[in-house]
Amino acid sequence: MVSGEHMRRSRSKKIPVVEYLYEKLSAEGRTVATLDDVRQAIEHCNRTSGTKLSSANPANFMKDLMRGRGAEANWPDSLKAARIGGRQRVGGGRVLEFVPYAEGQTDPFYSSFVRSSDLNPVAVQSLSLPLPAKSLGRKDESWLIQVAVALKVIETHFALGSHIRVLELTHLQTGVKLSSSEVDALFLALVERNDGSRLNALVTCEAKQDNERILEHQIVSQIIAAYRSVKRLKLQIELIVPIAIQASKHPEGSIYVVEFQPWSPAQAEVSEDEVGHVVMVREGLYQIRPPVRGIGYSGS
Repeated sequence: MVSGEHMRRSRSKKIPVVEYLYEKLSAEGRTVATLDDVRQAIEHCNRTSGTKLSSANPANFMKDLMRGRGAEANWPDSLKAARIGGRQRVGGGRVLEFVPYAEGQTDPFYSSFVRSSDLNPVAVQSLSLPLPAKSLGRKDESWLIQVAVALKVIETHFALGSHIRVLELTHLQTGVKLSSSEVDALFLALVERNDGSRLNALVTCEAKQDNERILEHQIVSQIIAAYRSVKRLKLQIELIVPIAIQASKHPEGSIYVVEFQPWSPAQAEVSEDEVGHVVMVREGLYQIRPPVRGIGYSGS
């Protein structure tokens, strides 16, 4: 098994490639690097900087840089000093875009979200989860989703911590593989408006482990792919509500839920160049008691 430290060292070898890409694109008046740009930059740095990076899969170049906590160490110091960050771009042969820092930004990867430090955990029982299932607990996204669904963690969040009034929440599917994205879980919510009328909302859910980052581009791609998928089914959707859940060891055996501002169908149907950002609106922390192995807890 490859250690996390080895992976960090491997990714750090990409720093010269990022610097070369930025210089090349700046000289050409561009900010977006394509698959060909990244492939050529890797091959150039292999020849000139002694790196031995594979150029076979340039599509994952930015994804690998941003993966995991401490990922900012993979970004060149020269670009940090110039307050130039990066965001992943997908589709149309694109890989990454160099973007100036936003006001108050300190992380070169703007598209990540970190939970607030003052959240008070809400207790969620796990006695209804069978002991044989708990004994098979593991640290992966499918188990995290399975536990969150079985223990109604998402329902608890929308009942206690959401900024929208959800009357009913139905789990539709887990591990939804779509043409341009994969949604870890999909829900259908019945939402009540301020005037008492009701509407259908599609809830997309991204699952992360405690050592992973919640990334904007993944949330956005799920919104777009999921809405396009249900639109073909003629299901009347008036809102798309993106959320992310993350296993947490602080406190031990917890699930962090972050809810983003809803999108309208019109926002999900614009061209990729016009796609907006996601905005975090609510957070919740739900501590499983007794804790379940693999969910921010390594015991039995």
